[in-house]
Amino acid sequence: MNHGTKGEDAPAAPSPVLLERLVTPLSRLGASIAAIGVLVVLAITGYSVFNRYVLGIPVTWTDELSGFLVVGIVMFGAAETLRRGEHISVDLMTSRLRGVAQLVAGVWGMAAVVLIMTAILISGVTAVSFSYDFEIYSEGYLALPMWIPQLALIIGGVMVIAVATGRLCTILLNRDTDR
Repeated sequence: MNHGTKGEDAPAAPSPVLLERLVTPLSRLGASIAAIGVLVVLAITGYSVFNRYVLGIPVTWTDELSGFLVVGIVMFGAAETLRRGEHISVDLMTSRLRGVAQLVAGVWGMAAVVLIMTAILISGVTAVSFSYDFEIYSEGYLALPMWIPQLALIIGGVMVIAVATGRLCTILLNRDTDR
């Protein structure tokens, strides 16, 4: 369900309940971190290209670090994307729903996000714990402890679950089925 849809025929988005308003600064912080991550990846890539093609000295660690940062960018930006209703959705169908059908679609969508992100969060906790306990390092030139980049799965997962739960509460507490 895309609450960010603008237009005369689109139903008004439910006004956010307290929980959704409380997680908004958290999701915005995540988006800011993700935006900084994009700039860092851009700088690292530019540095790598300059060194390789201008100076003739290839830098070996940039691809590995960029890969780790991209995962962080996705995980930190996902909550704000969901909060703003800019995630992938099937607006062609859900924008035409009204009343109980719209309520069911909204509840189902946010419940599915919570369930899927809970699975990702559990997987992330398992991966971080395993990597930390067995002192697993990346196999590239950075030799970075793997639990550090894997933390993005946990932090991002918690943020997405918080935003989805807040939206779910908003949907359920603003059940105006006459829309």
